[in-house]
Amino acid sequence: MPHIDSDAVTRTKRILRGESIELKSVRALVRQLKKEKAFGYARRLLGHVLIEPPAEAALRLQLFQEQALCTYKDPDLPAHDRLDQALRILELADDLHGTKNQETLGLAGAIHKRRWELDGQRVHLERSLGFYRRGYDEEPVRDYGYTGINAAFVLDLLASLEEGAFTEAGLDASRRTVEELRAEAQAIRENLVQVLSPLWDSPDHAFLKTEWWFVATVAEAHFGLRRYDETSMWLKKRSPDTADWEVESTARQLAGLARLQDGGAGSTEGSEAWSVLRGLLGERIEAMRCAFGGKLGLALSGGGFRASLFHIGVLARLAEVGLLHRIEVLSCVSGGSIVGAHLYLEVRNLLEKKPEAQLEVPDYIAIVARMEADFFAGVERNIRTRILAEPLTNLRMIFSGYSRTQRVGELYESEIYRRVNDGKGSAPRYLDELLIVPAGEPETFAPKLHNWRREFKTPILVLNATTLNTGHVWQFTASWMGEPPAAIEEEIDANYRLRRLYYDQAPPRYRHVRLGHAVAASSCVPGLFEPLTLPGLYRNEEGEEITVSLVDGGVHDNQGVASLLEQDCTVILVSDASGQMTTIDTPRHGALPVSLRSNSILMARVRTAQFRELESRRRASLLRARPFVHLKKEMRVEPLDWIDCQDPQDPSVKQVEGLTSYGMPKDLQRLLAGIRTDLDSFTEVEAYTLMLSGYRMMTHELEVVMPQYRPEENYRPTWRFLEIEPVLHAPSSDPLRQKVERVLDVASGRAFKVWRLYPPLRWVSWTLGAAAVAGVGILYTSGGGVTFRFTTREIATWTAVLVVSRVVGVRVLRWIRCRQTLTQVLTGLGMGTLGWSIARLHISTFDRLYKRLGRI
Repeated sequence: MPHIDSDAVTRTKRILRGESIELKSVRALVRQLKKEKAFGYARRLLGHVLIEPPAEAALRLQLFQEQALCTYKDPDLPAHDRLDQALRILELADDLHGTKNQETLGLAGAIHKRRWELDGQRVHLERSLGFYRRGYDEEPVRDYGYTGINAAFVLDLLASLEEGAFTEAGLDASRRTVEELRAEAQAIRENLVQVLSPLWDSPDHAFLKTEWWFVATVAEAHFGLRRYDETSMWLKKRSPDTADWEVESTARQLAGLARLQDGGAGSTEGSEAWSVLRGLLGERIEAMRCAFGGKLGLALSGGGFRASLFHIGVLARLAEVGLLHRIEVLSCVSGGSIVGAHLYLEVRNLLEKKPEAQLEVPDYIAIVARMEADFFAGVERNIRTRILAEPLTNLRMIFSGYSRTQRVGELYESEIYRRVNDGKGSAPRYLDELLIVPAGEPETFAPKLHNWRREFKTPILVLNATTLNTGHVWQFTASWMGEPPAAIEEEIDANYRLRRLYYDQAPPRYRHVRLGHAVAASSCVPGLFEPLTLPGLYRNEEGEEITVSLVDGGVHDNQGVASLLEQDCTVILVSDASGQMTTIDTPRHGALPVSLRSNSILMARVRTAQFRELESRRRASLLRARPFVHLKKEMRVEPLDWIDCQDPQDPSVKQVEGLTSYGMPKDLQRLLAGIRTDLDSFTEVEAYTLMLSGYRMMTHELEVVMPQYRPEENYRPTWRFLEIEPVLHAPSSDPLRQKVERVLDVASGRAFKVWRLYPPLRWVSWTLGAAAVAGVGILYTSGGGVTFRFTTREIATWTAVLVVSRVVGVRVLRWIRCRQTLTQVLTGLGMGTLGWSIARLHISTFDRLYKRLGRI
């Protein structure tokens, strides 16, 4: 579905291009843009008008206040930067330290509250309270309670944070402070009820009957005082033309307040608070759960097919407990992108064919069951080797600019995605054609705006790559592609940003981007695959075309967490099967090994920083939950004693082999963490053990972090990967258990795995090697040996040829700049002739043997 501009946006574009507008009409147009949430255009319009601010002080202040509001809400600006800009605009228009203007104070309070939501620093919340409190002190009737009701909410929020911090420490010393904060909040609400309620019937304030925010303010004051009957009465006063998003915003605010009070007891189903929201939202039970439970996002990490298979186990558990259909944002990297795109296609097919009233949890269980079989069938095809298995395709890579990255993307489609029964078969799938409009929803359906009212969410798929040009994250979605502003810190990052663009607004050649190519860009490991290039899409400041080069998203964020934070997810589930750094007893000192090891250390540091950020956000109550599973979970760090240590560690603290808390044998889990992150074929043993690990790990994690989510008794799916579980728990002497251990032990290698797994093949290899050596020996010893004789004239001739070739050849190569091209041609010719036959031999013989040896 193409992106269509509204009348307000179209007119704003004309004004920005030079069309005139009367100043008195600006605010009406800005008001319409705000209603449509087109804050970016409203900000630019106000900036255009305020190049020459009006002389009238009151109007000038109002316009600057509007500009500050639209700036801090503009999603196309970097998060921290837009808040800083908004404060500077307010400071330019008013004195923040001495002003008594409630609009200015309310905006400053909202900006600081948003700062707290971004970084969790309590000082921003306290500053927010200061501005809101000052606005409330300036007679609440003048701003119809806006600053007062927000001051009360922040007071309850500070009380909750204070109580939580001391509860974690096992202390109760802050009880008095908590009670004081909550008492002040209640006093503000009581006063607001007293002064605002009479305005409803006042002839001088008749316009309030169409102002939803006034109704919501008085209702929230009653709600915070636990006067639920009065709350319901006020909520029924809403105007029929109240926008859907206004109702959603109020519902989320009331749900948040219910969680803050009484330690969250008010947010349980059946409570009085729940009944109030039911009166507001009608029978939209899921809308209430969404308001209370938060926005769910799922991050699927990189790590090749190892990660993909682990993620399937995680998805299986999420489907069972009724969480998979509640996922609103699916952020994927590399191997996570491969399986995430598969999941998205299956969900799209389901939602577009079946109305929501007919959808059930078993529908999502069936999706994962199909993926369990179909995705593994695609993996068994050995996509990595098939890149080289077609001679014509190999020759195309030489002469047409066609890359291995594009080839692997098309193999994802032909070997995996064609298995989705959506009527597309083997036809290419284009991102701009993958927007989901669920059955029964209007064509204007937008997940970000309308998901909150649905039980079965329409997920937003985000495929993350990395831009070599800028070092920023590049995202592909079904609506747009480009670099998001939220990931950029302008304080320390001065690189240009490649703005996000809708496909129908892109240059013609980029209006249809293949899903497989986008997934390949997210998973093209540097050094193994060429970057995916997008020439002719942007120009620099000098007007020169830029060639965008995209590589593996794991270079920037291998867990995909940043994209979920950008989408304001408050419950973040992370499935991390990335290639975590291992220890090395004797690191190699060559230039390449040191560089690769240093990069691994850097990425491990980034991963740790991301985990700590999630944890700090959870502690600051910015995240309601953050289930995080990874392949090395409960693999403890073992300290080593130095040589001749006089104070050796206690042997009792060393890690004891056995079962993890999630039910996996530790020795086998350690082998799973070492499996290669590659795109070749995986055996049943490897695939099912990875799926089982993800399934068991997420089962345990949800029981600890989100215990309210348990599978219903009616849903008892029989996952194929569970067949391997009894083998894993068998005694170490069991032959099948030993076979699994052997397969997993060799699974870390990228090559010659079947040789290590199958002794007869090793014997044949040694025999052939010995025969070759013997043959050479016979050749040199028979007839007195082999000699090479050259005359002086021949030596001189060949020397001259080499010298001339060197002098002339270098000049020619420099002139046509084809040294790299010549190398690629020679390499391509080798792949097109000899390479494809070796690839075919490997797939038909050695790969088949490897898969047979790895069956359960």
